[in-house]
Amino acid sequence: MILPILSIAVTAVPAAYAVYWRRAQAKRRSADWDSIISRFRSNSEFGFPELSERYLYSPAIQASSEDIWPRIQGANGLWSMFINAGVLMELVDYAATHGGDVVPELLIEELRSDALHLRLAVITALVRYGFSHSGVSASVNAHRAACAYGEMLAHMTTVFQEHFTLFFPRFLEAM
Repeated sequence: MILPILSIAVTAVPAAYAVYWRRAQAKRRSADWDSIISRFRSNSEFGFPELSERYLYSPAIQASSEDIWPRIQGANGLWSMFINAGVLMELVDYAATHGGDVVPELLIEELRSDALHLRLAVITALVRYGFSHSGVSASVNAHRAACAYGEMLAHMTTVFQEHFTLFFPRFLEAM
């Protein structure tokens, strides 16, 4: 009795996920600039402009590990960085598809690597904070995440400035 139910579940769950994934990919490919930007969480919402230069984003963070946690509003700021990493990659994909210029694949992969590095730093910070509730551990990992976010913003700004000049003003406006 349990074996048929288990075999149905084992095949139905991956099939349902495959359908969900395909729909999400189709929705992502059909998204326009404004719908992508609408999911971007403003950097000022979680205090990031206090940590880095706003115009053309410097990768340097102007905060110590001790005071970064309260400045980014803790886990809220980390989660915003996590969300924004995905949105920024969607913006690059959109610009590459609609921008006309041929962007070197190496550059796109570097940006994907930046996004992955940022997301791993955020997850590490959140997990450490969740398990230890240590302010020191959370601050150190939040500093790493903020540095990765600053580097990604600086890299994205350079890419838009050099390769997607039509989208560059809209990119700066969104940030």
